[in-house]
Amino acid sequence: NDYLNCFLLAAVEVPAYTVAWIFLQWCSRRVTFSSILLIGGALLIVIQFIPASISGLVTVLVMSGKLSTTCGFAMIYVYTAELYPTAVRNMGIGVSSMASRLGSIISPYIFYLGVHHEFLPFTLIGILTAFSGILVLFLPETFNAPLPDTIDQMQKIRGFKCGRTHNNHFHFNKKGKLEHRAQNVEEI
Repeated sequence: NDYLNCFLLAAVEVPAYTVAWIFLQWCSRRVTFSSILLIGGALLIVIQFIPASISGLVTVLVMSGKLSTTCGFAMIYVYTAELYPTAVRNMGIGVSSMASRLGSIISPYIFYLGVHHEFLPFTLIGILTAFSGILVLFLPETFNAPLPDTIDQMQKIRGFKCGRTHNNHFHFNKKGKLEHRAQNVEEI
C-alpha cells in the first residue's frame, strides 16, 4: 500500500530524530555516526537477499534503513559544525550543504537504475552509505572537545594534521602588494 508506506516513511523520522538527539548528548560523535551509517548501508544491501514473498520484512528493513539514515542526517550538521573552526564555520557548513544538495539532485537518477535490476538502487546507496561510514572514522572526535577558533587550532587536532602547511606564507606588504615569504621546515 503506497499510502501506508508514505505514512511509515514520515513516521519513522520522529524516533530517528529522538535517537539522534540522545546519541549527540551522550555518545562519541565519530563512532556513533560511523556506526549509524554502517548499519544503514548494511540494511540497504541486505534487502536484495530477502525473498519477494516476505514483503513485510523488506518493509521493516527499508524503514530501519530510513531510520538510521535520518538519524545520521540529523547528526551530520552538529558534527560538521564542530569540525570547522569559528573563522570558517559558516562557509564550511555552506559548502558542505551545497555538496549534499548536489547529491540530492543526482539521487533521483540512481533510482532509475531499478529498471535494470529491482534492488540495484538499494545496493548502490547501501554501498555508498557504508563507505561513508568507514571514511568518518578518519575524522577527529569532537565530543566534549573545545571548538577550534582558528585554522591553526584546527590543524593541531589529531586527524587534521597537514604536513608542511606553513612553509609558504603570503602576506600583504605596506604598499598593498601580495608577497611570498618561504620558511624553512626547521623554523616551524
